[in-house]
Amino acid sequence: MATEITTQDAQYAWDIVRKICTEVGPGLPGSPQEQERAEMIRKELESHLGAENVSVEEFTLAPDAVYSPVPGVLSMLLAIMLNVSIGRITGISPWVTSIAAVVFSIFTPLLFYLEFILCLEFIDPLFPKRQSINVIGRLHKPGNTDVKHLLMLSGHHDSAWEFTWLRFLGYGFYLLAATYTIGMVTILVMSLIQLMGLLIGNDAVVRAGTLGWVLLVYPIIPSIIFALFLTRGRKGGGIVPGAVNNLSACAVTVAMCRFLVENPAVIPDDTEIRFITFGSEEPFVRGSRRYVKRHLDELKRLDARLLNFEMIAYPMISIITSDMGGVKHSAEMIKSVVSAAERSGVPHRLSRPLTPGGGTDSGPFSQAGLKAVTLIPFNSPKQTIAFYHQKWDTPEVLTIEPLLNVLKLTFEWICNGGE
Repeated sequence: MATEITTQDAQYAWDIVRKICTEVGPGLPGSPQEQERAEMIRKELESHLGAENVSVEEFTLAPDAVYSPVPGVLSMLLAIMLNVSIGRITGISPWVTSIAAVVFSIFTPLLFYLEFILCLEFIDPLFPKRQSINVIGRLHKPGNTDVKHLLMLSGHHDSAWEFTWLRFLGYGFYLLAATYTIGMVTILVMSLIQLMGLLIGNDAVVRAGTLGWVLLVYPIIPSIIFALFLTRGRKGGGIVPGAVNNLSACAVTVAMCRFLVENPAVIPDDTEIRFITFGSEEPFVRGSRRYVKRHLDELKRLDARLLNFEMIAYPMISIITSDMGGVKHSAEMIKSVVSAAERSGVPHRLSRPLTPGGGTDSGPFSQAGLKAVTLIPFNSPKQTIAFYHQKWDTPEVLTIEPLLNVLKLTFEWICNGGE
């Protein structure tokens, strides 16, 4: 029996990804296909741990709230119409249209900040609810029933909506994304200038703050087009297989489970290892947030530590130092992962998040004051353009070396008790 991580362990993880992609395919959050992906992972964990040591936890969410264009675009359109109609609607005071334009122009960036950057469920109550699940497996050294410490490994089993502009424009996606931000700011600034003109009684300032054709052509109309068609493939399980993002992480979690079951002597005394695949991470970490809320007292009591995996597709492992709009990960946790990477001899680096918002499943843990960090072995922007949130995210883009590197690092981290 092998007592060190080998390519066979990485190959086992790769085979899990291929099996799920082949037998189920894509699995959008809250879809029946996401449930099927979770069920396959549950059965795989049960084959190693026994059914009595694997559980599922259901939760409710509104997955469509995150990427729905309606609230943001509607508020932008209302702000635009109110701004340009100042003084042109009989019986309505210019003050009313100007103030209303400011209010609606504030709503769009506020929505973006609260939902996308901070991952809050700001408008979720307005959208239909669906069910998702977290899958949890538990393991400790035989004979050790007095658990005093908890180490967790995790990934997420849902897949993403396809990003339309990445699919068709490649690097043009970044230009449009920047245009959207410029558009939001432009509408707000112009509406504030217009209102300022009314406050000081200066018609020239009012006219300067009233939108004209130049700004409508750019950046405002492109901003609306970007938001309206940001995602595609929203029916059923979607069109993105999610092999890298994020079945690769789920498969590594299961592979580490199998290895530890076969080599229980390496499990630290008085320690439980928990193997979790979260549901509905793509609508901004709903599954991990529900898990933290449900288990917070237990997690604090056991000094829980979470090592979360994302997009295992590149040999160099990025250790993410913050999450969810600037939430800092535990310095102690980061140090322990860096030490494990050094002992295992795998390439690694400290890194900021790949995007300004959205978060990973370690975010809710760190936000709650728990010790957590995410590993992202991913080459951005090259791999982002190639297959991120696109139908090209298939098992064929996965290679053994990144899976092997993450397994080696994780093995060292567990052997040292997460310290």
